Amino acid sequence: MVNSRAKGSRNELKVAADLYEALGIKFERILDQTRQAGLGDLRPVTGTFPFTLELKHYKEGVQARPEWWDQAITAAQLAGNYPALLYRYNRQPVRCRIPLQAVIDMPEFNVYAGGGNPYDWRYACEVDFDTFCMICRELM
Repeated sequence: MVNSRAKGSRNELKVAADLYEALGIKFERILDQTRQAGLGDLRPVTGTFPFTLELKHYKEGVQARPEWWDQAITAAQLAGNYPALLYRYNRQPVRCRIPLQAVIDMPEFNVYAGGGNPYDWRYACEVDFDTFCMICRELM
């Protein structure tokens, strides 16, 4: 258990550093997540950010586990943001799962502005880290 917590902590700090480098936004770990269910893993130190971040790092696998996405959705609903699941397996790049609604809501692509129903967050897409950061910039 101690090793998995340390691994999770290192992953959170690494992602926070990568997000700062890509977006210029400082993030901090949400330490209450270990005591209170339904919280994300990182939050911006200042300002707003369109996503609630759920981070996972496991030894091996090929895709995101459904329960991870459910966890990300729960945290995002509580925070009032879009969910974002950033996960990786050892020796693999970070993958980012976000709801299609986030892409649809980007100003350049918002084809139904002012009308229609939002898509259920179960409809999601996966992108690489750089694409995720581009979507973040567009939504901010």
